Amino acid sequence: MPAANLSVVMANYNHARYLPRALDAILSQSVRPREVIVIDDASTADDSLEVLAGYARRDSLVRVVRNATNLGVIGTYNKGVGLASGEYLLLAAADDYLLPGFFEKTVAALDRHPRAGLCFAYDSYTVGDDGPFQANPSGWCDAPAYFTPDEVCRNLRHVIPGHAVVCRREPYLAAGGFRPDLAWYTDWFAYLTVAFRHGACHVPETLAVRVVLAEGYSGNARHADRNVAALVGFLDRMASPAYADVAPYFRRNGAATFFGTDLIRAAAARPDRWEAHALGFLNGFTAEQYEEVSDDPDPAVRELATFFLGPFWRQAAEKRAQRDAEVVRLREELEQTRAKVPPPGAAGKLSWAAGMVRRRIRRLAG
Repeated sequence: MPAANLSVVMANYNHARYLPRALDAILSQSVRPREVIVIDDASTADDSLEVLAGYARRDSLVRVVRNATNLGVIGTYNKGVGLASGEYLLLAAADDYLLPGFFEKTVAALDRHPRAGLCFAYDSYTVGDDGPFQANPSGWCDAPAYFTPDEVCRNLRHVIPGHAVVCRREPYLAAGGFRPDLAWYTDWFAYLTVAFRHGACHVPETLAVRVVLAEGYSGNARHADRNVAALVGFLDRMASPAYADVAPYFRRNGAATFFGTDLIRAAAARPDRWEAHALGFLNGFTAEQYEEVSDDPDPAVRELATFFLGPFWRQAAEKRAQRDAEVVRLREELEQTRAKVPPPGAAGKLSWAAGMVRRRIRRLAG
């Protein structure tokens, strides 16, 4: 069976019931990895170690390492990456699972495009084990393709799905890997940094399934203070010279606004909140979201909200609305003009009039 220069690192904590599905899906791939490193994070509530020991006995690819104390998700993955030797990495969760062809198709795309930092498939998921399956097509392409950093920035709406990513190891490490201060945003930040530096391949298929569980790590984002602290860590990175090359992509892309108004609260905690590099992350919210924090207990938060609800931004929104309305009106006018039957000899005049309307639409839309 063909093999790839790929290391799978899986973190497990009391997920014995999910391990067989996840490991069977990895080990039965048409292209197998070089190694499967499973780090058990000091599980105590189930028979995870017995399940893992059985897989290690049956398949020499499986290596089991047990943490003496609980390190948490990020510490566990970092330990596993430190043990990995492959050119490529898959950082797998014990409760997610792959579908046939995942390694074959993602690694082939990376081999074809050596400048790409990573390759990903659809962000397909289920809510719970028996919830409805959501394929979640990206709309990026119809066949596997490479996208430059600029193209990634234009196409990306929120995340690169971590459960469906194979990443080159060196760019991942250069991006800083998983950082504890970024908490549940650390994979989002690491993979976007790699893609904004090196571009990304995309295979437009469901090749992996994320299982959304109520007790999942990202659920901690509901705790406001901890969430704000994690977003402060993100803004710290964006102000750092080490990430000056990717900060403009993060700002232009606007994906950080998906994390909600806690990003405004995080910016308000910074002394540089009125600098352009900080304000640039806050101008993608809706008026309703700014109003949501306009009575926040923190005066710095209220000040930012008031600024974005002020005359300049209202006028800009009104101007955009007027432009959009004029574009709609002109398109309707064009359709009405086309629908009319011209009198004899007037075809040239009709064509000229339609061309003039089209030019006005282009100017307004531009």
